[in-house]
Amino acid sequence: MTPAAPGAPPARRRPGPRTPLVRLRTLSAPGRLRAQALAMLVVLAALCAVVVTGTVSVRDDAAALHQVVAGRATAAADLRFALADLDAQRANSLVPGHSADRPAVLPPGRSAEEYEAGNRVLALLTAQQRRTEASDLLRRLAADPAEGPRVRTLLDGLGRYDDLSGRSAHVDEQTADRLAGRPPATAVTLSVEAGQVMHTELLPGAVALAADYQRRAAELEGRAAGAATRAAAVVGAVGAAATGVLVLCQYRLARRYGRVFNPPLLAATLAVVAITATGPWALLSTADALRAAGRDGLRPWSRLAEARAVAAEAAATESRWFVRDTAVGSLESARFHALTGRLDTLLAPTGSTARAAHRELLTRYGHFREDDRKLRRLRAAGRLEEATVVLTEVGRGRVAFDFWDFATRLDTEAGGHMATFTTEAGRARGELSGWPAIPATGVGVAGVLVVV
Repeated sequence: MTPAAPGAPPARRRPGPRTPLVRLRTLSAPGRLRAQALAMLVVLAALCAVVVTGTVSVRDDAAALHQVVAGRATAAADLRFALADLDAQRANSLVPGHSADRPAVLPPGRSAEEYEAGNRVLALLTAQQRRTEASDLLRRLAADPAEGPRVRTLLDGLGRYDDLSGRSAHVDEQTADRLAGRPPATAVTLSVEAGQVMHTELLPGAVALAADYQRRAAELEGRAAGAATRAAAVVGAVGAAATGVLVLCQYRLARRYGRVFNPPLLAATLAVVAITATGPWALLSTADALRAAGRDGLRPWSRLAEARAVAAEAAATESRWFVRDTAVGSLESARFHALTGRLDTLLAPTGSTARAAHRELLTRYGHFREDDRKLRRLRAAGRLEEATVVLTEVGRGRVAFDFWDFATRLDTEAGGHMATFTTEAGRARGELSGWPAIPATGVGVAGVLVVV
């Protein structure tokens, strides 16, 4: 570089590129205010976005969970029970007949019904009720497009079952004056074929349907609770950042203009602080309610709803075992013991069921098992008329009554857990009542105050 001549003015330095900080410092006062306002609006927009997105997503998942459980999972569980109990009542209707001491010629003033052993009318009425329930439940479940093919398959199988069980009942009714516990062989064969349709097509389809809805409900529960927890963390972090930016801008304004507070900016800061404090709290409370709905409501209800259906299936197996030959009936006997083993597992006390009400349920289950043992002893001794009374008559110490008592108690216990689920799911939706409208409005007002 050539040195400057003596007495010449110093050479000017060529200005280099300015850094953003230099640019910000060289901005005019209105420019600095605009830059600060833009920064505050950006963080407010981010806070509004995460609040709205998070709360809408969690509310939608909570609503979907309630719809799947209350609207469809319960219908699928009820369908499984209705089909199993329908089969039990159709099998029961073959058992009653006239007693062995009925005279060939009825005494004056005596009717044939007075010599009947067993209650056929109760079985027929209950079967009719269960068949109506099954049709109504299938109609409700058919509204779900995803399960349409499975529901149509169930309807086809139910038609075949109705045909076989109806033919069985017709053959039985054409056999006049038969002894109790000795239905015609053709009627028994047709009943067994109907039972095969029930156990190989209808009940597996209903089980798969119920399991699918329960799986979807569990996924929704986990997704909604996880989304609420994540949204709480994001809202807290973005809210803290927005609060920090607003406080920093308030501090810069106070230093530059000698004012303690800027009132609009102070109001905006308080609004953001309120949203930052209440947002994560509401979302975490929602997550807690959703987990409680699954822990104390959905999962115990699922176990008891399955137990109710398995118990009805066991009752159907027991009735069909009763009218078959001893050698052939050993298959039903083995199935009955497998089903009651499954019941023992489902009814085992857990943290959510170890209370007095559940002990009462186990007591009634014990009555049902004791009736079964009594029935088998009578049948093994060839006392079919007495066994028929034990199987189908109504009264304590009878299978029909004690099964109804046990199933009713199961239904009540399951209903209690479903009520818990409904309460907790409602609380989850209630925790976000007014969200995201209220916080979004608050953030919008804060944005207006920032501009002011």
